[in-house]
Amino acid sequence: MDKIAQETAIATGPRRPKIRFMSMFSEIAPLAAFFMVNQAYGLYAAALAAIGASFLLVTVTWVLEKRLARFAIFATSIATLLTLAAILAEEKTYIKIQPSLFSGAFAAVLLIGRLRGEAMMKIFFQAQFDLPDKVWKSLSLRWGLFFLAATLANEVAWRALSDDDWVSFRVLIMAPATGLFMLAQLPITLRGQKEMAAIMRDENASA
Repeated sequence: MDKIAQETAIATGPRRPKIRFMSMFSEIAPLAAFFMVNQAYGLYAAALAAIGASFLLVTVTWVLEKRLARFAIFATSIATLLTLAAILAEEKTYIKIQPSLFSGAFAAVLLIGRLRGEAMMKIFFQAQFDLPDKVWKSLSLRWGLFFLAATLANEVAWRALSDDDWVSFRVLIMAPATGLFMLAQLPITLRGQKEMAAIMRDENASA
């Protein structure tokens, strides 16, 4: 009976959300809003539209999954503060450096944490994925290096390109690059989930 009870608890216990491939594509909504509004109304309006789309995504995530998307909240908070500063100061540079500050801050958090032996990605995404610590550490290093490269790329781009060309760079180059990098991390993530499932089965079998 005890074994049956354990198996029932495993089957009916809390489950983590499955990987939703469509959710990756929903991340382009703020960039899509940014691109389209910029064409018609300019950079300031585009930045506000992107923030609105980001807040909408956070709200939808909360309503559908009953969880706060910490990563999205972090990015949206930075974008909101800098966009308000840009509008008040009438300085477009504040909008252009948003990706650099976001990517740079996140790269610093991930890489410094990794140097200290900590897996900071786990803090942001542990509600979505159940992974071994070694996988969290590997993902933290990979994403930390990616965000560092993204920071350097944006710093070069906003200085060298016009407003419209910079927007095109963000939408047509950086967005696809981020999506491809994200897809490239799926194999290690899926293997990690299988490994954790096996560990949990072994622990319950020996209990």
